[in-house]
Amino acid sequence: MDNQDIDALQRLVPKLVNDPTLLSDPLIDFFCDYIESLGGKIPESAWDTEAGTQHSWAVDTCDYRDETEDATGSCNVQEEEEEEPEIVESDIELDESYVVEPDNDPPQKMGDSSIEVTAENRNASQEAEIQAMKAIYDEEKLEEAVEHLTVAIRQFCLTLNQP
Repeated sequence: MDNQDIDALQRLVPKLVNDPTLLSDPLIDFFCDYIESLGGKIPESAWDTEAGTQHSWAVDTCDYRDETEDATGSCNVQEEEEEEPEIVESDIELDESYVVEPDNDPPQKMGDSSIEVTAENRNASQEAEIQAMKAIYDEEKLEEAVEHLTVAIRQFCLTLNQP
């Protein structure tokens, strides 16, 4: 059973308790049969239409959700107002110190992939790497070391691009 069925049953049972004559409705004979199959008894007052109210057995429009029946028997629809979430703009400033700025640098120069790598190119790459290490450790010339490493990397990338 889903929640709608349970809700409908929860609305029906109190109505039947308050007005047992509702059980005489031919549309719910199956429900009376079910109660009797469980050993229950349908009260005599359920069949006594002279003692109480007369029912037309039309669909009770107040059986639907969000409707109630007032003392006169007419239905009052209670409409639920949909509350739109209120958008509140915050005065809090966000800390953007951790935001990484986009890379707007021009593309780096790469080695020429059309050149065929030879043993001479590999040796030149290794020699540039050795010169970069000497510049870093012996002379502490970092700018010169960067230039040598750039040459070594370009030469090395050429060897990687070859089939």
